Amino acid sequence: MKRPTISDIARKAGLSKAAVSYALNGRPGVSDATRQRVAGIAHALGWRANSAALALSAERSGVVGLVVTGEVPWPTLEGVERQLAAAGVTLQLAVTAAAEETYHDWWASGRVDGMLLVDPRPEDPRIATLNELEIPTVLIGATHPAMSSVLADRTKACDEVTSYLTQRGHTRICRIASSPDGAMAATRALDGVTAAIYEDPMAAAKVVAHAAMLNRRIPADLAVVATSDSPVCRMVCPQVTAIQHDHAADGALAARLLLGQLSTGVPEHRVTSADKLIIRGTT
Repeated sequence: MKRPTISDIARKAGLSKAAVSYALNGRPGVSDATRQRVAGIAHALGWRANSAALALSAERSGVVGLVVTGEVPWPTLEGVERQLAAAGVTLQLAVTAAAEETYHDWWASGRVDGMLLVDPRPEDPRIATLNELEIPTVLIGATHPAMSSVLADRTKACDEVTSYLTQRGHTRICRIASSPDGAMAATRALDGVTAAIYEDPMAAAKVVAHAAMLNRRIPADLAVVATSDSPVCRMVCPQVTAIQHDHAADGALAARLLLGQLSTGVPEHRVTSADKLIIRGTT
């Protein structure tokens, strides 16, 4: 059965998550009657605070851990580190394939107060390990009921791309999710399409760089947009129009959520829309 969350209690009580957090953690801002009512609802739902997180409030290491096993946007790490430094907390970073072993080592030795997971994958075993150890954790790009999370809402940016291309007179627009080599083949096979949106920025850049081989003039015959901005988008001529995401803001928000969870034991979930369309020469 799904583990009850602060959101479940808030919905049942008809209160904000902040008010429920205050009530459950003995903080000022709510009445005694509200505090008792929230406690009763929490008990009925079977909710319990993250005991590991609450225990840290008395004695902490002042260190937050982050284990990187793959590619991570550097601005995300900068945002995390900057926010933690402002709170007097140190970021401990490890780049290793042995993430689960590192989690066990750091937690057992008391070297970290909590963890950040920046590059989660579908059915990620690292999430299961962090949950099993009851380590206060924030996920960037995934959700778990016992962990705080930061998710990006790409809907607004995608709508902006479609609207922009439509205003430019494009009526047949396609989306290509292939690898760079696959994108080349998919682009070559396009018939009557005047604008293509590429999931992989490297694919978009490769199409632009090899436009002559594809018998396409960019942007006269084909407008090109990448759904994720990257330095490679600026290395080709013309440069690629792309959706730019504020990864530093994600990192800073994740750090704030973790600091909050360490204080209250209550995970929070946020959805951001920190995207903007950067118009360049391919459109």
